Amino acid sequence: MQRTSADGVTVLWEAAPGPGPLSAVLSFGTGTRDETAPTLGATRLVETLVMTPVGKRPHEFTSIVEEEATHFIAKGTPAEVTGFLHAVCNALLDLPTHHIEHATRLLTIEDPRTRDHRGAEPLSARYGPHALGLTTHHHPDTYSRHTPDTVRSHAATHFTRGNAVLALDGPPPPGLTLPLPVGPRPHRTTPHTRPGVPGTWQHRQIDTVSLLLTSHIHEPAAVTACHTLSRRVEHLAHDTLAFTDRATTHTFLRDRLTLDRVLTLRPADGHGEQAAEILWHEALDLARQGPTRHELDSFTAHTRTAPDSESRLWHSLHRAVEAEHFGIPYHDTPSLLAGHATTTAQDVAHYMQRALTDAVLVVPHQVFPRLKTPHGKRLPNSDCWRPHGQHPPTPGTRFRMNPFRRVTTPRHEHGEYVLTDWGLVIRDAERDEHDIRFADIALMLHDGPGRIVLTGCGCHTHLHPQQVARGDRLIAALDAAVPAHLVHTDT
Repeated sequence: MQRTSADGVTVLWEAAPGPGPLSAVLSFGTGTRDETAPTLGATRLVETLVMTPVGKRPHEFTSIVEEEATHFIAKGTPAEVTGFLHAVCNALLDLPTHHIEHATRLLTIEDPRTRDHRGAEPLSARYGPHALGLTTHHHPDTYSRHTPDTVRSHAATHFTRGNAVLALDGPPPPGLTLPLPVGPRPHRTTPHTRPGVPGTWQHRQIDTVSLLLTSHIHEPAAVTACHTLSRRVEHLAHDTLAFTDRATTHTFLRDRLTLDRVLTLRPADGHGEQAAEILWHEALDLARQGPTRHELDSFTAHTRTAPDSESRLWHSLHRAVEAEHFGIPYHDTPSLLAGHATTTAQDVAHYMQRALTDAVLVVPHQVFPRLKTPHGKRLPNSDCWRPHGQHPPTPGTRFRMNPFRRVTTPRHEHGEYVLTDWGLVIRDAERDEHDIRFADIALMLHDGPGRIVLTGCGCHTHLHPQQVARGDRLIAALDAAVPAHLVHTDT
């Protein structure tokens, strides 16, 4: 791995195994997880604005926003690659925000999710609408909330020389410059896990079944475990019983030493419980007994399947770029393969025993799997609604449905709100409760006289003053409690 710099930007390169065009990836260590609910979508908006003046070119080029990083990619002659990189840098020096309406229209008709969206719901369950948990909250209307000033501010913070790395599969072209805005690498904090969520299962508004497991950044036993679990579940649920699609696995960087790994499959209608139980029971079996000798040998053979030379080079460059961005210890390919080859069944079992203590299993609504913890107790549910009878009613000022709505609304849709010192409680017709803590509100949108609140658990709640008697007082309490920077008003 060769290292140099251009205009203060780190440049990493390895020579390609044969002649051909030069490939370049200008990578910034910022992605969806670095946004907040009010700035959601700003990274993709910056990326789209940067690519607008790049225009049509005679060589391959593209860009992508991931959960952890944003990449601008080109392949061509050294002169073509240099021209592309200069165009990207110049756009970031003077962000063309006069194109913001055009960019917003483009993004509203594109898929708003990022690359690994199938693994997004467990992240939302674990972190709420913050950091990695924001991935599931991208919607077309998020882009229209941004003004030119907010986008410029986001770019000035995250798209800087100190937060950039250039990777090349050949020597840097003569005269290469990267005149990016001056700025350091932003401080990145570890996202906070929602209390009561680790070691539980939870309903979410999805059509998939997903299991989130945490591991160290370079942990061979975790890689072996997730590969083995994926193959077992796929063999049972897809190959044998034919009621799910193939299992997919996704990895997300929690911090420089920790990964969140998500295994996901989509069951056919009516098979949600069965899919969830197979996934969880196979995970429990790995924790108790580890993989078989055949499974270990199959995984070792899988890791030693030699990719082509170009893929191997870019895998190495990608790991080096990640190490540069996030301070991850760099492991070369021989070291990784050696770690996999020496992993034992006991190593895998010990990893799964640890991982299942704070795992999160996410299932669709109306799916109620029967699951046990590794110690034989019932696996708890961590849904954000508290069932009536399992808790005392929350004390506070009650706001009941106004008389006219109470008469004209079916009884099973009746509900009320309870105003407390710390927030609001929604109480439905069955007297189940859902908290909206003022301190945990991630975003509040004005909707005429009403308010749409993004709560700490990730739920969107619509409050309208006409729903309840004295509803104006309820809205006034919200307005007084939510800080201005978390409020968005359509103009």
